[in-house]
This record gives sequence, structure tokens and C-alpha cells, in this order.
Amino acid sequence: MKVSFDYDDTLTTDKGKELLRRRQQQGDEIFIITARRRSIEVIDFARENNIKNVYFTSGADKYQIIDELDIDVHYDNNAEQIKKINEFTDCRGILI
Repeated sequence: MKVSFDYDDTLTTDKGKELLRRRQQQGDEIFIITARRRSIEVIDFARENNIKNVYFTSGADKYQIIDELDIDVHYDNNAEQIKKINEFTDCRGILI
């Protein structure tokens, strides 16, 4: 299963890190999809957690890249982004 995570206030939280560990243990393919511009902080986090797929939207809505990548589940702290993901894609957006 393809599973993506927002970075800020999602993977930077204990709950987000626990969800990441659980999804990795299940063998899911993990992605980080963040509204940030390219960031060394995010790239370092990805390396430290063996995540090879990192996408920066530079402020654009995430649902388009989520649709293009055929992501199954996306975790995010932004209710507006979750609403758009659930409305415009087949991905299951989960608010955390």
C-alpha cells in the first residue's frame, strides 16, 4: 500500500512518528508530501527514517500529486487538505 504523510505538525509529532513506524512495519511504501519548498530538515528526516519518496509542493494543494502518485492513504494535520484529498482523489485522507 502507498502511504503518505505531511511533514509539519504530522511527522514532527509523536503520534505521526508512531504511525510512520507502524506503516513501515506493515511493509507499506512511504512518501512524504509537504507544502514546503525543498528543505534540508525534511530530507534529513527522510534519510534518517529510510524514506526515499519526498515531494515538495511549494504551497500548492497536495491532492494533485497524491492523485498522480496513486497514494492509498494520506495523513495530514490540515483539515482543508484532507477535505480536498477525499473529494478529488481515491486516496483516503486521514486528519491527525
